[in-house]
Amino acid sequence: MRNFITLLLSVLLLISCNQNTKTEVKSPEEKSSSNADMANGTLNGPDYLSNLEFKNDYPSNETVTKLYDAIDFQRACQAYIWAIPIVSLNELYYGIHRDEGYNFGDMNVLEQYANAETIGLTANNNTIYGFAAIDMSKSGPVVIESALGAYGCIDDWWQRPITEIGPLGPDKGKGGKFLVIPPGYDKKLPSGYFNVTSTTNKVLYLARAFVKNGDLKSAANTLKQTKIYPLSQKDNPPATKVFNGSTKNNTIAPRGFDYWKRLSDIINSEPVQERDRFFMAMLKPLGIEKGKPFNPDERQKKILTEAAAFGFRMAQTISMAPRTENIIAYPGTHWELVLPLNPNQETPNYSQLDERTDYTFEAITVAAGMILKVPGVGSQYYSAAKDKNGDWLDGGENYVLHIPANVPAKEFWSVIAYDNSTRSIIANGVSKTSVSSSDKSQVNSDGSIDVYFGPTAPKGKESNWIKTVPGKGWFIYFRWYGPTEAFFNKSWKLSDIEKVK
Repeated sequence: MRNFITLLLSVLLLISCNQNTKTEVKSPEEKSSSNADMANGTLNGPDYLSNLEFKNDYPSNETVTKLYDAIDFQRACQAYIWAIPIVSLNELYYGIHRDEGYNFGDMNVLEQYANAETIGLTANNNTIYGFAAIDMSKSGPVVIESALGAYGCIDDWWQRPITEIGPLGPDKGKGGKFLVIPPGYDKKLPSGYFNVTSTTNKVLYLARAFVKNGDLKSAANTLKQTKIYPLSQKDNPPATKVFNGSTKNNTIAPRGFDYWKRLSDIINSEPVQERDRFFMAMLKPLGIEKGKPFNPDERQKKILTEAAAFGFRMAQTISMAPRTENIIAYPGTHWELVLPLNPNQETPNYSQLDERTDYTFEAITVAAGMILKVPGVGSQYYSAAKDKNGDWLDGGENYVLHIPANVPAKEFWSVIAYDNSTRSIIANGVSKTSVSSSDKSQVNSDGSIDVYFGPTAPKGKESNWIKTVPGKGWFIYFRWYGPTEAFFNKSWKLSDIEKVK
């Protein structure tokens, strides 16, 4: 037994971080904006596992304290990863509420394309979007009257789609009245609605309207027709308040200690999912418990703050360097599936933890139409964060992406560059952060297009250039709207991004 303990301690000491090179933890209030938790440098961990003492195979009092601190730190790191989907979606509401006075049940419509001032997870600046966060904890069932021409989904607060909106939804693209039912509701429901049930009190209605001939106003007006009201007020529904979402705001989940404040609020407002009961047990010794206020002592606060820093980096690794099977979109390249999970986040034998972290760390909302292989409808997304040589994309280098002719997209396609820290549209000091089929780009004689990335534009190629920032990492999304058969059978495919002089 003693030999086993000695071996175990040796392993623990090897994986623990050097106590003398510990890095100062960033302020709990620091938001995800630029170089939080050291964009360049080394992030060293706590010393919970150093100098553990045992006598007669019993831990000393100091060792007991250190081991419990280690247990709580490890559990907090895993809880950070587990909570990403719900904290991220909650921040979409919280950020607009804080910055604009938006409330549950209001409709938030982007009247202009998103830009770098919209700090939000992989926002799309080629489409007009609108959303409504809805809380049914007091109102009961809620009616959403979705307009003709609105395409999207209704997700629960864990980012699991409840229903599609549009051609793949029960409205078949014609719009209609959706009745969203909260968990545990057992009263009689009226007819005449598309009834959908949520397992969370809060849900998100997200819709986009395609821009035709550059007419942003018409697309925005389509989404402004959305009506939202409690079922109890169906005979005399109040007007839905509409916000202009094209303002400067930040909807990225907070870094540091504030992450746990958000999670505690969420846990106290939502039913516990059966699959998450062990996580509730892990959070309890850290001061996060359903039905109780969040008031951690200094020990808990220290552990949670350190775990938030490590949890973020763990989630970033899962998302940017995934080890998920079949993640590569085109074998032999570095193009990855943006959405590597089932819409319900389940498989026959396990719930998809890493898969949903991969997606929800860098993106927001899930729709079945993003993975369904139905030519001509829905959308598909691929991402790339490495060049042909397998090196991370560097804002100080120059690159080119060759897009073959006849991109298999019925509606349109786009390439957008994102900051790898904020996972938001790259803040490059200019308005152009994307290239799409709607742009007036230079086209090669064979119909292909070359898109350039780098700190300076290649001479004569300015219309095909996206500026990057030296000292910053970046990645891109390639989106197909209405992907056609050539996309699904891979008869058309992208090559890697290549570094150029």
